Amino acid sequence: MTNPAVDLAVLERGYRTTAAVLAAMPADRWDAPTPCTEWTVREVADHLVEALDFFAATVTGARQTTLETTPVEDRAAAYRATADRCLAAFGRPGVLTAEHPFPGRPLSGAVIANISLSESLVHGWDLTTAAGLPYAPDPDVVAAVLAYNENSGGPVIDGLFADPVPVPAGAPPLVTLLGKLGREVR
Repeated sequence: MTNPAVDLAVLERGYRTTAAVLAAMPADRWDAPTPCTEWTVREVADHLVEALDFFAATVTGARQTTLETTPVEDRAAAYRATADRCLAAFGRPGVLTAEHPFPGRPLSGAVIANISLSESLVHGWDLTTAAGLPYAPDPDVVAAVLAYNENSGGPVIDGLFADPVPVPAGAPPLVTLLGKLGREVR
């Protein structure tokens, strides 16, 4: 796999969009089912915080987030804090080009940053779909994640996403990406 380019400004915009989704989450939707069929909105939010915490820890060696003590209404704040930590970690000199330990095999910081962006974008869609909220991710974020997934040959970890589903010819880039990652857009 080639070392994909990472634009930290695009990464920040991707994180910011998902943070806004979590901040707008209606109180009565935290236990709603999501397109991640085994997870509720709360569980997807927790997964995002834990995943970003893992990514930052992988490239820095220091883990900080503790969701067990975070009230549900503070999930948006926990996500923002962990996203900021990721941005700082990925912005360190040499982090994107260095190899880091990762489940399965060592990966470059650039690959880990792209996985992080993919997680934030796709699960942002999962959250908005479950809550009935609008979702308008930055087109550069969608393009970056779509390019990463097309150029990487698929998810780095088998089973990370569901099997691809068909999408109509000429579908918008987000719908195309979601279909590649097993999400059915209705």
